[in-house]
Amino acid sequence: MIRKILGPPGTGKTTRLLKYVQTFLKLGTPLDRIGYFAFTKKAANEAKERMLKLYPQYGYRDLKYFQTLHSLAFTTLGMKKDNVMQSEHYEEVGKAIGIEVTVYRGGEEQTGYIDSDSEYFNLINIARIKNRTIKEEYDTDLYSDDLEYNFLKIIEAEVRNYKKSFGLVDFTDMIERFIKSNLCPTFDVIFIDEAQDLSPIQWKMYDLLKKNSKHIILAGDDDQAIYGWAGADVKRFQSEPAKEKVLPKSYRVPRKIQQVAYTIISQIETRIPKKWEPKNNEGYCEEVYGIEEVDLTQGNWLVLARTNYRLIKLKAGLIERGIYFEYKDRKSFSAKLYKAIQDFSRWTSGNPLTPAEIKDIFDYTGHDFTFDDDKTYDCMDFGIDYSDTWYETFNADPEQTLYIRQMLSNKEKLSKDARVKLSTIHSAKGGEADNVLLILDNTDKIREAIEKSPEKADEEHRVWYVGVTRTKQNLYIMAAKEDRLGYEIQSIH
Repeated sequence: MIRKILGPPGTGKTTRLLKYVQTFLKLGTPLDRIGYFAFTKKAANEAKERMLKLYPQYGYRDLKYFQTLHSLAFTTLGMKKDNVMQSEHYEEVGKAIGIEVTVYRGGEEQTGYIDSDSEYFNLINIARIKNRTIKEEYDTDLYSDDLEYNFLKIIEAEVRNYKKSFGLVDFTDMIERFIKSNLCPTFDVIFIDEAQDLSPIQWKMYDLLKKNSKHIILAGDDDQAIYGWAGADVKRFQSEPAKEKVLPKSYRVPRKIQQVAYTIISQIETRIPKKWEPKNNEGYCEEVYGIEEVDLTQGNWLVLARTNYRLIKLKAGLIERGIYFEYKDRKSFSAKLYKAIQDFSRWTSGNPLTPAEIKDIFDYTGHDFTFDDDKTYDCMDFGIDYSDTWYETFNADPEQTLYIRQMLSNKEKLSKDARVKLSTIHSAKGGEADNVLLILDNTDKIREAIEKSPEKADEEHRVWYVGVTRTKQNLYIMAAKEDRLGYEIQSIH
């Protein structure tokens, strides 16, 4: 029996899936006969943590089938980490090929050898995921104009030879070998979360699991299928025969935000119709024309854009205003410097410090002394007065010093996670915040993609739908510049 759980934004899909797990356990299904497969390692670990709270008698080893499909292939085939291609291996391949290409590091264009982040490696892998030739994928017009097909053929052959020479596999190899292995475990029930994001090769793996399972529960939302560019096959999710259930109420999205969201998904041509209720809150939505119109000094925020390029341009403005933020899971300032500042403040408040703490401070002051490891020291021991300030004493980068002083003046809590998080919409899927600033893309490429085909238009609408529905209360939409129209949201009121 196959069931399809359709979970619109914030409707508690994971909670519902774990309730089903509980039901099967109550009916006597052994835990090792339940397969719970999430799309990401993070989501799989979250499901594990929630299960352990519900069933403290279990340990991590008892939840061995709460994992990703890649992890299932990895463990079933008895692989080890040393068998898997890592970033350094791709860098070795790039150097061995010796072809200099345009690369992007830190948002800047540079010339160098291809590395693990290269679009070349990405295209080759996605072609395999989609079960296409590299020529077919190259012709999709999804990649930058800098890519050269002749280089692709060379790189593809080099990667294949490198893996063979050193006995290595990549993530796609894992699933291919699993499919061919005839080692598929047998389950009483399997759960596939975020099934709308499965690629063709993952659907082949699913078909094997389906043959060996009594009950199948697919969970996802085709309206949030935003990884078509990476090989996701949302059509297979939509067409998979199953008894469908729509989770009826969002616990995240307020009424006004739902209205905006509906203006977007109403433009999707191919979707599973579904109705859901917003939470019992009006919410707030406003169109703005610049970052200065938004008060980022209070509350928690997600600042979302279509591309990293837009976010990189925004970072300088946030630093200038003394706003503490995170980008790609990294703090906007040096954590090491801030630790030294904290220790210095304690030191000049009369608290003796250990040699290790003092050394961290001296990395910024220029002092160089020999310590007795068994002692603690007052700041006066080194000629530092209680009235000295860190920003006058430290020889830190002046811009970083000014930035930290501004953040402290703004009463930012630098020892905690940042209130403001910058993210692409794709990376923010599954995330949420009280306040969302959504930066509309102002490139012509989006408009062109929408005009090319209904399929590309559908995915673009889904991307912005995901962005809009990350907010729990307030949504601010920064319009694209008038002279370069990009994506437009027709109505926000």
